[in-house]
Amino acid sequence: MQTPSIMWTKWANILDRYHVTNLAAWLLEAGEPLNIVGAQILYFGQPLLGDDRLHDLAYFLEDKEKTRAFADYLRKD
Repeated sequence: MQTPSIMWTKWANILDRYHVTNLAAWLLEAGEPLNIVGAQILYFGQPLLGDDRLHDLAYFLEDKEKTRAFADYLRKD
């Protein structure tokens, strides 16, 4: 299992604040085949939205191992 990054901790805190941690973990696991499509949409929308964090999220969604590890991290917290 990968070690949690600072970004993972920030994302987990935001998800926990809105009480959607389990939902996010479930969506990452259940929506795994669609993650690549979501990443491409984020890449396409980045210039329109002007947010560099979208690139990080898109890159994250493209990596199956990272998304699985993050879902496990969310479930263990």
